Order: sequence, then structure tokens, then C-alpha cells
Amino acid sequence: MKSSFNCIIFWLLVLCLGNTASSQTFYDLFDSFEKNKGVEALQPQLDSVLSITTDQTVFSEMSHDFSVKYFRLRDYEAAIKYALIEVKSFEEAQIINEKYTKALYQLGYFYEQTAQLEIAIQCYSKIISVEPNSYRTIQSYGKLGDCYYKLGDYYQAEVYFLKAISDLENYNASGFLASQYLNLAKVYHTLNTDQSQEKELKILNKVLEINRKNQLNDRRLSILYNNLANYYNNEKSYDFNQAKKYYQKLLNHSIKNIDSTSIGIGYGNLGNLYIKQGIDSAKYYLNKSLDYTLSIESKDRVFKNIADLELKNGNRKNALIFIDKAIQVNFINDKIKINEPSLVDFKDAIDPIGVINSLSRKAEILLQQYEDSKKNTYVVEAFKNLQTADSLIDYIQDSNSEESSKMYWRKEASKVYHHAVYCSFILDNPTLAFVYSEKNKAVLLTENIIQNSIDIPSSVKNRKRFLNDKLLEYEKKLEKKKDSNSIKFYNKAILNQRLEIKKYDDSINKNYSEGVGKTYLNQLTNLSDVQKSLSSNEIVISYVWNKEVLFKDHLMCLLITSSDAQIFELENAGKLSIEIAQYLRLLSQPFSTESDIENYALKANSIYNRLFPKEIQDQIKSKKTTIIADGQLQNIPFDALITDIKKHTYLINESQINYAYSLSFSKSNAAINRTAKKNLISFSPTTFDAIGLPKLYNTNEEINSINQFIKGDNYINNKATKSTFKNRINGYKIIHLATHASSGENPFIAFYDSKMGMKELYSLQNNAQLVFLSACDTSIGEIIQGEGTLTLARGFFYTGSQAVVASLWKTSDKSTSYIVEDFYKNIEENQGVSTALHNAKLKYLREHSLSDASPYYWASLKAMGDNQPISLDNYNVYYWIAAIFILILLIFFFLKSRKG
Repeated sequence: MKSSFNCIIFWLLVLCLGNTASSQTFYDLFDSFEKNKGVEALQPQLDSVLSITTDQTVFSEMSHDFSVKYFRLRDYEAAIKYALIEVKSFEEAQIINEKYTKALYQLGYFYEQTAQLEIAIQCYSKIISVEPNSYRTIQSYGKLGDCYYKLGDYYQAEVYFLKAISDLENYNASGFLASQYLNLAKVYHTLNTDQSQEKELKILNKVLEINRKNQLNDRRLSILYNNLANYYNNEKSYDFNQAKKYYQKLLNHSIKNIDSTSIGIGYGNLGNLYIKQGIDSAKYYLNKSLDYTLSIESKDRVFKNIADLELKNGNRKNALIFIDKAIQVNFINDKIKINEPSLVDFKDAIDPIGVINSLSRKAEILLQQYEDSKKNTYVVEAFKNLQTADSLIDYIQDSNSEESSKMYWRKEASKVYHHAVYCSFILDNPTLAFVYSEKNKAVLLTENIIQNSIDIPSSVKNRKRFLNDKLLEYEKKLEKKKDSNSIKFYNKAILNQRLEIKKYDDSINKNYSEGVGKTYLNQLTNLSDVQKSLSSNEIVISYVWNKEVLFKDHLMCLLITSSDAQIFELENAGKLSIEIAQYLRLLSQPFSTESDIENYALKANSIYNRLFPKEIQDQIKSKKTTIIADGQLQNIPFDALITDIKKHTYLINESQINYAYSLSFSKSNAAINRTAKKNLISFSPTTFDAIGLPKLYNTNEEINSINQFIKGDNYINNKATKSTFKNRINGYKIIHLATHASSGENPFIAFYDSKMGMKELYSLQNNAQLVFLSACDTSIGEIIQGEGTLTLARGFFYTGSQAVVASLWKTSDKSTSYIVEDFYKNIEENQGVSTALHNAKLKYLREHSLSDASPYYWASLKAMGDNQPISLDNYNVYYWIAAIFILILLIFFFLKSRKG
């Protein structure tokens, strides 16, 4: 009793000192309690002191100091508790000042250090909203960049680092500016594209310039040397001597300053460089790096490098040990079950991105062990790791906001899915193979069309289109500017516009959470439902092919019928890749000699036999076959493959081919309610003087031939402008474009007055059941592993189309017009899109021979999407009914007048 009374007296004395107490006093108070009661009994004492403190200033300072002390003791849960108490004390007192934002910043930092990144983002974002024009706000932009980088949302991280750099112009803070540049360089290094590498080197040179003018502190200089070395230690810009030079500079500088962390990083990265160069001392340097204080990220990287070295030397068991160490280092809880991975445990990883990479590598090593031993236990263990990696990918993907970051993750996920399908093949489990083959295709496209169909007021949707259009406007203006001031102005405008779009997206997620929650994962179709939907004459073949999977030269194939599903392994994928390149060259021109025909037949038949094992060949005859292609297969016309060399039989003669991105995409796309009322709108800009493209001579005839069967609104030559297209297309069931197009580095569709690029296309909206792109190269583009080909055709699916007909190469507009005419005749006769194109091609083949029957002329067009007939309004019927009604009226009045 006496002891408790003395304690209360002590606390009261502390409170009496309230207004004069310094932070050191509260640190001392913390230390005295810790000394007398121990850490375990500390919190109740501190809570008691806070509970009787009435002065807000004392209360907040006390909470602040307690949180700092706990953070230094590495009790992060308690540190967050008291930091949160401090923040709430300001908010309850409605005090918004510099101390409040400092408290928020500290709370965000604590959450960030404990991998609670979403909550950290909320804290930093709140600082920006309450104190928009301060140095603390600029720091918060930088910290948001850090958080999004750790979440794998690299393009969003880029936005925030650029914003911090832009706002630092008004401050004399060269050191902090250098830090933000270095962080930005790390983003570009991670993205590892040609464009990002160019930006990375430019940024690093800027930091070198800052260092020449204002000497960087030791820590920042170490980071600069390391980043420069990493730039040259990259396969795209590899330069052994330059990389070694900067790693040596890093080590010399760090040893001089006794910087244990930087020394460890230097030795570890030098070891990585030596692995690539095949230098024996690589292992020595990697092991030496572990003697120093390393960050989690650096330890993870060193363990993986040692695993790679062990694997290179054929020591798979040792490689697995070090991969497990790379996983383990990412968890505060050292009792995590590495060999029983689950999302529940693994989502709390400090670096979930590093863990995904380790899980995928571990699975690949286990599969290599299976190849040696043929023991299924290795496959089962590999599959467990892949399942957890897949769950982590979904978790990260869901937290990414930038489309480009999500695209990056589709590439990373593709290896996981490829391995998972291979495991399913070994375990003879078609159901699992189907799940992962679907997740390997068009996930983002499917999510986009689901999100675009959410029931949101049109005024809100129009706001997003306005923001995107404004961003495009700034980007176009930037391209034309040459002077530094204008470039600077539009770079800043683009940056601010991207932040506005982020705000819009955040508000949609908050206000329409139920609709936004309809993601790809809960719309993923299953094998059983697919089989129920197939008739006896329908078949689906889905390919899974990732050329970056190096441990085995193969691709996978999944065959689905209404009653069965089988998985096949197709070997020698490398040879297939070479044959496809040869096949496309043979397709690029008409046959001119017998030798051309023979060479084509041999190559087309060889690919046919590779892609369709004997077990499949008999099953696809006389069937409607949906092909879900992957990798290079997305750029070839399957119907032009040769099934019989002697008879020169094309696959189109034996099977009707349709193409789909994925069955989950097809299901989601078919579910969209399209409300267009008018039948057809067509655009045929025959001359292109304003944009310097050659004249098209047969496209007007093409439009006239279509109108024989389906009447529509036609925009010819100077009426076929881009603005007309953008303003009119939304009310039509069929959109037909007979024009120029390009699938090059900057894809476009040509109109009379200007070009429409991919970004502009993606900002549109259409209601069409069919878009027909009678233009060159509209079905080819950049192949993104795990997502598909980024084509103009895909752009129309993104904006709302149910089916698209597009071309794989540049062909004669005369032969295309011939097929187009019969296609629309078939559409008018109520045939589905794929069926109509199939029959139009067969008719072309029946009516042409020799060189004119070359696949070059007829095989470029491919139908993708729904094969349902288009519900056209038959205006002719209405005209006949009206005419008959008028005739009856005339007869009635005539008879009446005679009677009168």
C-alpha cells in the first residue's frame, strides 16, 4: 500500500513539472521504470502516468518519447501503440500543427519499418492533405515512394519520387535531393527496361553532379557508388570493369569510414559480379559479406547468390539450404515454417517480393531434383511453394494501383504459373493445370473490363476520362517541346495529373468498394463450368509457354472437351521458336513457285505436329476449336498450318479456329450488357496527306460491299476524322475500320486528319458487339509474359467490344475486301463472328488457286472473342411493313371514296 502511495506521489511530482519538463525528463522516467520494474512490467506503469496526465502538450510529448524508446528497444508493437496515442491526442484536441505532422510522420515510419505499408501510406498521405506546402510534405512524398516501391508498385513509386524531386526546387537541400534521385534510380534499375535503364544512368549522373558541387555525406556517397556499380552489373548494360571499379570505390570508401553495412553490401555485390564472370573467389566474397551488418534485403540477395553458385556447381541440396535462409531472413518470427509455406504466415514478410522470388527459385530447384530422380515428392513440395508464391502475387497485385506496375508483376508471375502447370502435368491434375493456365492469361484485361462495367454514375466515369485525356494532352505537348523551361513545365504538369488520377482511383475504391471488389480472382471460371458449356463439337486448347523458364526446354498444352481434360508436355520449345520465325517469313509473301509451296508445307506441317500431338489431331477434326495461345504462338495463324503435306490440306479445312485471351476473360466479357441500338458505323479515310501515309485504293469499295448486306453510317475520306470516331462510336453494334495501322514502337490507327495512339484508344468507350479492324498489323504487338500481346485489338476489348476481327500482317486490301464482303454476308445471315470469318475464308480458297490461294492473302485475319450472332435490327423488314401498311390504307381510302 505504502509502495503504491509513493508511486502516485512520484507521478504527481512529474506532472507538477509538466510544462517545464524536457524530453530528456521523459526518457529518464522511462529508464527509471525499466530499471525498477523490467521491460515486461513497463507498459502498465507508463499507461498509468498517461491516464492521469491532463495537459495535452505534456501528454503528447510523453507518448512521443515512450514510442521512440520502445522503437530503439525493437519492441515495435509498443512503439506503434504510443505513437498512435500521440497522434490521437492531437486529433481529439483538434490541433493541426507541425508537431502533429511530425507525430504522423513518425507513426508512418514505424508502420513502414514493420512492413505495415498500407497503414504507413495512410499516415504519409494524411500529412500531405493537412500540410500541403511544407518540407515535411516533401519528405512524405519520398516516403510514399519508398512504400510503393516495397509494395512492388514501381510506377507509382516513380510518381512520388519525382514529385519530391520537383518540390525540392524551392529548398536548399542537396543531400535530400540526392537521396530522392538515388531512390528513383533504384526504381528504374528494378524495372530493367531499355527506357528505364536510360533514365537510370541519367539520374545517377545528376547525383554525380550534385556530389561535385556539394560533397555528399558518406552514406549517400556509398549508395551512389553501389548504384553505379549495379548499373554496369546488369545484363543490358554489362561492363565488368566498370562494375568492379565502382564496387571497389564503395569498399574503399566504406572501409575508410568503418561503415559495416556498406562494406557488407560491397563484398556481396562483388561476389555476384564474380559469379557472372566465373571467378572462383565469388564464394569467398559472398561469405565475407555476411560478417558485416546487412539489411534484410541485402542478406536475402547474398543468400540467393550463394544458392545460385551452389546450383551452378551442381550442389542442389546446398542451394535449397541457402534459398531457405533467404526466405527465413524476411521474417521477424524465426519459428516460421519454411517447409510448410502459407499466405497467412508469408504475407507478413518484410520483403514479400524477395520471398516470391525465393519460392519460385526453390520450386525450380525441386523440379530439377524431380527430373533427376522422378520422385513425385519433390513435385508436391515444389507445388506447395508455388501455391504460396501465387497467393503472395495476388496479395501484392491487389495493392498495386498503377497499370504499368501490375503489368510488371504479370511478367514475374508467369514463371510461377508455368511451373505450376508443369507440376499439374506430372501429378496428372488437369483441374489445377486449368487454374494456373487461366491465371497466366489476360488477368489485367479481365480486371479492366470488370472494373469498367461497375455501376458508377456517368458523371463520375466522365471525370476519369477527362483526367486521362488531360494527361494525354500534356504528354503530346511534351513530345513537341524542345526548350528546357517548357519541358520542365510539362513534366511537372504530367506528374501532378498522375497524382490527380491516383486521388480519383482512391476515391472510387472508397466510395464504390462493393463494385471494385469484383476482381479477376472472384470471377475466375473453373474447369467444370467450362466443360458444361461446351457442346460435343467444341474443343478448347490452351498453351502455356514462358521462354524465360530455362531449366527445361518445353511448353505445356491443355486440351478440354465437354467430357475430358488432358495435359500434354511439348518438348523442344527452342526449336519451335526458330520454326515459328521461319513460318512467319514464309507467310509474309505470296507463293511464286512450286518450291515456295513445298517449303511452306514442310514448315507449316512441322509446327502443326509440334503443337498438336497425335492424341489431339484426331480430336480436333470437324470441331470448333478455341485456341488460347501464349508467347510467340499469339502471332501465328493456326488455320494456315498444314495437316497433310501430300494433299496440301490446311487446318482450316478440318477445323474452325477461334481465338480467346482466356476463358475467364470470355466469360466476363460476355456478361457485359451492351446497349447500342444502331447497326453499323464505318470509317474509310482513303487519303492521309495530313499524316504522310500512302493512299488506300480499295477501301471505299469494301465499305460499299458491306452496305449491300448491312446498312450503316459511313464516314469516307475527309469525313473519317479522329474526333468523329471518338464522338460517334458508342451507339453502334458494329464498328468497321478500313485504314492504315501500325503495331510498331508507337502503335496507331490512322484517320484522315491524325493518328490515334494506344493510350488514346484506351481512354475511349464502345458498346460494340464487333469491331472489325481491316488494317495492317492490328493483332500483333509486344508480348507480355503472363498477360498477352499488347495489340490494337486488345485496346478495343479494353474499351468494351465483345468480339474483334484483326490482322496479323500487311496484306493486299483487294483480297481483304473480298473476304470482308463474304464475312458481312454471313453476319447478316446470323452466323457468329468466328463462324462467319471461317466460312468467308473457305469460300475464298474455293474460288482462288495457285498463288492467289497463298495464306498470305487469306490467313492474316483472325477472330477473337464471342462467337455469338450479332443481333441486327433489320430495317428492310420495317420498310416492308410500313409499305404494306400504307398500301392497305390507300386501298381502304380508295374503296371508301368509290362507295361514297
